[in-house]
Amino acid sequence: MQKLQKIDDFLFVVFNVMIILTSVFMTGLVFFLVLSRYFFGSSMIGTLEMATICALWLYMLGCMVASRNNEHLTVDFLEQSIVRPKLKAYYEISKSIIVFGISLFVLYLASEMLAWALKRPQTTPALGIPLLWQQASMLIATVFFVTYGFRDVIRAFGLLKTNEGSE
Repeated sequence: MQKLQKIDDFLFVVFNVMIILTSVFMTGLVFFLVLSRYFFGSSMIGTLEMATICALWLYMLGCMVASRNNEHLTVDFLEQSIVRPKLKAYYEISKSIIVFGISLFVLYLASEMLAWALKRPQTTPALGIPLLWQQASMLIATVFFVTYGFRDVIRAFGLLKTNEGSE
């Protein structure tokens, strides 16, 4: 289990570095786009396409980090109102199973998107960048969503087991 934790910690560092790089690159591209429109009256061809690709990677990397940290959108009022440890464990199990199920559905959609993209390859209009560069962020993110969702289900059942032993 410690080996998996070390891999996860390494990936977390990689995600954070990629988030910083995509943020800087995207910000620079958008800044350049604004300046070129202001000073030259038109934008540089392909700048918006590259900024959009960076933005999508940034969003998906952020989602992967949120999924890793188990920081999903939750109803805090409900979660904080549960005081009994066993009931809280059941709540965590329910939440984890729902997130895992949704992650599996999104993985299915991502695999369908990949199949479509491989059958009918598309490129961006100006630079001709394959759209798989954009779609890769969604494909990679969904694999991590499922992985972290599965981890959360296992942890939630472990929480229940811990609480049953203490009661």
